[in-house]
Amino acid sequence: MSEQPASVSADALHAVGQQAASWEQAVRRAQDGETVAVLAHGQHVADVVPSGEIERLRETIEVLSDTDLLEDLRAGLDEMLEGRVVSADAVAADLERRAGQQ
Repeated sequence: MSEQPASVSADALHAVGQQAASWEQAVRRAQDGETVAVLAHGQHVADVVPSGEIERLRETIEVLSDTDLLEDLRAGLDEMLEGRVVSADAVAADLERRAGQQ
């Protein structure tokens, strides 16, 4: 996503040809990963975003709203920063051992 979003003015979209060209450009830029601001009367009223971006934002909001999960993440980060980590190989070996016990 670009630092400064591109914008398309809803006010300038009065002629059908002009409207189609402006929206086509906004969609093309979104396909390229940019967020395009939509302005109406000089006010930011909407955004054209790359496909999938809204779902990623919803997932982020869901995670950030789960206080138990956030506490677990913070505890895990604290453990990692304190050097209490387990290698991926050790985890894989433990999983194999547990699977063999069933």
